[in-house]
Amino acid sequence: MPVEPSGIYVGLGSNLGLDAKIPRDILHEALVLLSQTGDSVTHLSSFWSTKAWPPNLSKPDYVNAVCRVEPQDQDPLALLQRCQEIEARMNRVRSPDDRWANRTLDLDIIDYNGIVSADCSVITLPHPRLAERDFVLLPLLEIAPNWRHPVTGIAGTDLLATLQESENLNNCVRLD
Repeated sequence: MPVEPSGIYVGLGSNLGLDAKIPRDILHEALVLLSQTGDSVTHLSSFWSTKAWPPNLSKPDYVNAVCRVEPQDQDPLALLQRCQEIEARMNRVRSPDDRWANRTLDLDIIDYNGIVSADCSVITLPHPRLAERDFVLLPLLEIAPNWRHPVTGIAGTDLLATLQESENLNNCVRLD
């Protein structure tokens, strides 16, 4: 199987509205804001509905997607900063007491051209929990079907199959 060319992939998620906007609208607006920073969104997955994690019946479902980005520079920290600025514009509140708190917008760098940086206090690449999240793998594989984990070299399809076998899933449903 051919290896997917390196790419920069950003995961998007939302489970709270903002003003009159529903989570799907917020993700669309985040993509517009990302483009306005000089970063080009070249591919976008479908939107996926997923249950909140950890399982909690009182939290609303998330809408998730993954996009491929050609950033204005080759600096992962600069892209992270721009993503966090967009989250702040969309009223993202980070709760130090609840890592899994509801959020209007979550933008995570999933993979940055295969760069590996472990145990960094600011950014860890690739995203440290991407192999555990079908709500990341499903949309990522939709736009990069031959993607491989930069650390392990394991194909994304195999990572997803392992998750499916373990039944440790978020009940993702494609919305479009």
